[in-house]
Amino acid sequence: MKFIFRALAVLLLIQTCLVSCNVQNKKLNTIEFTQKWDSLRVLKNPHKGWYHHLLDNGISKYQITDDSLFYSFPGMDHLYLRLAWSYLEPEEGIFDWHYIDDVVEKYVPSGYGISFRITCKETGTWPGSAGQQQNGVMYATPVWVEKAGAKGTVTEAWGTRSWTPKWDDQVFLEKLDNFHRRFAERYDGKPWVRYVDIGSIGEWGEGHTSFSTKVPPTPDEVIAHADLHLKHYKNSQLVVTDDLLYYGKPKEDQLRLLEAVISTGITLRDDSPMVEWYLQQNAETWSVSHPHFYDPLYLTKPIIFELQHYHMVKRDGNWKGPNGSEVLPSLGYSAAEIMKNAIETMRATYIGYHGYAEEWLSDNPELTKELANLCGYWYFPASVTFPKKLKSGINTIEMEWLNKGIAPAYHTFALIFRFTSSIDGHTFDVVIEDSGNRNWLPGKKRKEQYIPDLPSAFQKGEYSVKFKLLDRSTDPQHEVKVGLKETLIDGEGFALIGQVTLQS
Repeated sequence: MKFIFRALAVLLLIQTCLVSCNVQNKKLNTIEFTQKWDSLRVLKNPHKGWYHHLLDNGISKYQITDDSLFYSFPGMDHLYLRLAWSYLEPEEGIFDWHYIDDVVEKYVPSGYGISFRITCKETGTWPGSAGQQQNGVMYATPVWVEKAGAKGTVTEAWGTRSWTPKWDDQVFLEKLDNFHRRFAERYDGKPWVRYVDIGSIGEWGEGHTSFSTKVPPTPDEVIAHADLHLKHYKNSQLVVTDDLLYYGKPKEDQLRLLEAVISTGITLRDDSPMVEWYLQQNAETWSVSHPHFYDPLYLTKPIIFELQHYHMVKRDGNWKGPNGSEVLPSLGYSAAEIMKNAIETMRATYIGYHGYAEEWLSDNPELTKELANLCGYWYFPASVTFPKKLKSGINTIEMEWLNKGIAPAYHTFALIFRFTSSIDGHTFDVVIEDSGNRNWLPGKKRKEQYIPDLPSAFQKGEYSVKFKLLDRSTDPQHEVKVGLKETLIDGEGFALIGQVTLQS
């Protein structure tokens, strides 16, 4: 008998729950967005995308000859300026900033950012790669630094003689410290600065000495140069190339350096993907030599991908067909597959093609669009569940999001709900300062719950509800576009959710 009463009680409880759930469901609307996704439209979003090498290998390399084409480049985010120190401080304490400021003046007002690498060793000629020449020797580090007593070595590569400073020489470090103090005073923390490379060691600032002394910088030298930059750059993201951490070093030193730099907030870049030697040596990781360096770093810091010089990839026979689509017999994959997988392996947020914009875009128009979306974050709303009748501070709007990119975002984005009255067209916005987007990891869906704080005075009645994401950390603020069909987005970037009744 007791068993029968218990069974009846359980059945009654289940029935009550079902009734309650049905009543609750009748009070909610769920809008599915997956059939409204658009994975082809390029979303130009903040803090991610393509970058263009300018002043690379000298002041005349990779110049932009067609501004209209460049301004239409899908997903272009910033220009990367690699420049020898000797151009910027030709005499001690006498600075020439025009190489940088001319670029800033031209492109920053159009919304582009700038990143930097200031080098102390180049292998090219003067005038071009090196800012000074003396007795047939090229100087990326200013001549006056050697005259002040800094020790260094003259070596020859490709018929060019150049001076390599001794990386731990105290005179060299003192003069370098003074330079970066002045450089940081001028540029550190500017809202358009994406990052500053620690480029003061090795050929082209890459951390290796393969074309000069062939003596690897010691871990202490690497840390000294990192500390010098950390001393001056308090507001801009610092970056080191992975060569600086592993070139000529045993595994224990590599791990020590990796921990030393990332523990201070420095992030990484790889300057070698699709270099012929790395393609042969690291085919299983798509030419990325140290993929473990980037995981789990990508969860907290943006990673930078730099393709081998594009014309050299083509020269080596490693780029064939439109959009790099032709399979390379020696590798068994197309160039596009290799590049895409290398970017995914590193989980890169910023990606560079390392060549002339006109040539790259002419050869690879569709690949350019695909990779512009793939790099970094790429947001899609999956569904929205909201009350049919909404009261301020009581009801919750639940949204499910999918990040189809290969990395998280590293900035918090706000979510804006826009309510528009069906009676008189009156509109007001409710701002959720943190949409939760920092937790939207690559390839994963995540549900977020938002409680819109309606204003104290609003007219009761029927309203349409729209939403958009917004980066409020910049001035001006930037819309964060999502992967919905463009026809669903209004002129101010809002996407329609549906109709709701507002109650006081």
